[in-house]
Amino acid sequence: MVVSEKRREARRIADTLAARIASGELRTGNRLPTQAELAAQFSVNRHAIRRAIELLEQRGLARGRQGSGVYVTGPLIDYYVKSRTRYNDNVRPLARDSRMELIDLQERRASPELARDLAMRRGGRVFDLHILRWTGHDPLCVARHLFSADRYPQLPERFAEASGITDLIGRLGVEDFRRSDTAISARQPTAAEARMLHIPHDSPVVVLEGRNVDLHGVPVEISTSVWPATRIKVHV
Repeated sequence: MVVSEKRREARRIADTLAARIASGELRTGNRLPTQAELAAQFSVNRHAIRRAIELLEQRGLARGRQGSGVYVTGPLIDYYVKSRTRYNDNVRPLARDSRMELIDLQERRASPELARDLAMRRGGRVFDLHILRWTGHDPLCVARHLFSADRYPQLPERFAEASGITDLIGRLGVEDFRRSDTAISARQPTAAEARMLHIPHDSPVVVLEGRNVDLHGVPVEISTSVWPATRIKVHV
C-alpha cells in the first residue's frame, strides 16, 4: 500500500511537470528546477522527485546531463534524407504548427567556392537567408539558405509571401527540385545557436548540409541547418 501510494505521488508530480511542458511554461531546452527545489514545491522528499524525473525521461520529455541538471526535451523527429528531401514531410507528423522566423536576409558577393557550388559566374552575388524554425513554443533548428541573387533577383519579395522554403522555391519559378549532395556532422553549438535553440552551451548539435538542384541539374540553393541532437534522428 505504501509503495503504491509513493508511485501515485511520483506519477502525479510527473503529470504536473508534463502539463507545464505541454503548455509551454517549461520549454524544450529549459533546465528543470533542482531536486531540492522541486521537493520544496511539491512538499515531498527527493526520492519522489527522482522517481518523477525517471517517469519524464521514460516519456521522452526530459534528459539528465552529468553535472549540469535535467533538461526538457521535445519529441524526437525521424528525419529522412533522400533525393526529394522536404522539411515539412519530415517534421509535419510531430509538428503540424511548424513555422519559420526570419533572422536575417542579406545580399553579398559569393566566394569563389560558393560561386562554383551554385554554378554562378565568378564574382556573382548571393542572397544569404537565415531563419529559425519553430514547432509550437519550441525552436527546432537554425538554418541558412544561399541562393544566386542573379538567378533569383525576386527572392526578397517572394520570401515575404512564402510559408516555407519549399514554397519559396516554387514561387521563384522552380517547377521541382531534388537533393544532389548531403553532409551530416555533429559539434558543439556556437553561443548564438545555443541562445536561439534554447539549449545549454555544452549540448551537442547535428548539422545537415545540402544542395538542391532543379530538374536540369542547375543548383537552386545550398543549405545548412543546425538541430539539437536530442531532437533529431537522421536516416540516410
